[in-house]
Amino acid sequence: MTSTSAAHPPRLLTNGTIHSPSEPYADAMLVEDGLIAWVGSDETAAERKDADLVIQDLDRALVAPAFVGWVNLAASGETGAPEAGSTGAAPGDSSWAARVGAALDAAAAQGCGAVRLSVELPVAALTEADAVQEALNAAFRSAADHRVRAYPVLTLTGLTDMGVADRLDAVRVAAEQLRTVDAILGRPAALQLLAHEVLEQLLSIRLAAAQAQRQLILQTDQSITPAADTVAALVSSTSEMRAKRQSPPGGLPTVLHGFDSAAREDWESLLNTGVQVVLRGRGHLATALSVGVPVSAVAEDGQSPWVAVTAHVHHESDPVSVRAGFNAQTRGAYRSLPETSGTPATSAQLDPGARATYTVWEVDSLAVQTPDSRTAAWSTDVRARTPLLPYLDGETLPTLLWTVIDGVEVSRPASHAGTQAQA
Repeated sequence: MTSTSAAHPPRLLTNGTIHSPSEPYADAMLVEDGLIAWVGSDETAAERKDADLVIQDLDRALVAPAFVGWVNLAASGETGAPEAGSTGAAPGDSSWAARVGAALDAAAAQGCGAVRLSVELPVAALTEADAVQEALNAAFRSAADHRVRAYPVLTLTGLTDMGVADRLDAVRVAAEQLRTVDAILGRPAALQLLAHEVLEQLLSIRLAAAQAQRQLILQTDQSITPAADTVAALVSSTSEMRAKRQSPPGGLPTVLHGFDSAAREDWESLLNTGVQVVLRGRGHLATALSVGVPVSAVAEDGQSPWVAVTAHVHHESDPVSVRAGFNAQTRGAYRSLPETSGTPATSAQLDPGARATYTVWEVDSLAVQTPDSRTAAWSTDVRARTPLLPYLDGETLPTLLWTVIDGVEVSRPASHAGTQAQA
């Protein structure tokens, strides 16, 4: 798969609303060679007379950056990783191609142009090193053949019953097996551990990940470990890592996946740790943003990203604007993704020179919607330069018309007329 679409003729989108901070009142956009070549007005667009230009009438639809999602592939037996005690070989590439392809197709059908692609592996399977490596290579090789941009994650489970030394050995072995995955996708794979399984030796775990040049993701479950305990462990381990001059590599910060807290002091404590947070579904986004913690969000499995935006906008105690909720799953989410170069892929904003990865939505109305819905309104002051987004009433969601990645249409879902926001 190539990352550009030079074989496709230039496409001029007109008669729509282009969500572009550089041109907030744009209604036309030119896509060429997989990149956004120009954003502006219909009047200027009408002056183009290129012979090979394909003109696409948006019929007032909204064009916006694609979301970033999170895809989880089932654990042992279903992923192809060997189960504990199994001696059978992992399924071949064709099995993975079908499963990964279907999962990434589903993500594109929700409006995602990039995802964290997590393959879960029970730690006992590491004894079958060759089979594990084959399974990981097959899974992420399948992802490399799909247009949705996949950022690999290996989720290692079952560390609770192991001794301290064995846990560290398992982390090092898993990190080493991801080197091939790095090469397959051309971007660094992350290692995700269940926070409650490693919190008591978090310093050693973080040091091992840092020495392996591997991003560490801690998946939290506050029904098992209170948020304050997780924060305390991170603050303590960060202080000791800095004293040892062994902080995580630049561009690969520790990530808390699924963390949330109603306590402002928890977010304030996280601020100086360099940790990033990925909210899962609804969370205290407004508090995190006001404190300054690097935070992004992702919808729950199978949900439209707009469900998560709506949940944050209508949060009973910590509401945000639609723009803040939307940015948490686009610009903030893209910034949280690791890149080999250390520079995020330019997909977060629809500006000239950026990758032409975007979504087109049918919407009932557009507005600049604040946390208090009574003040939501069309922006009439051109000096505000605030691009419009759907008005979210808490019930009706925008309908996806198509998803485009690197200038190529990858998803045109069946009608979602009447789609309702989930509580």
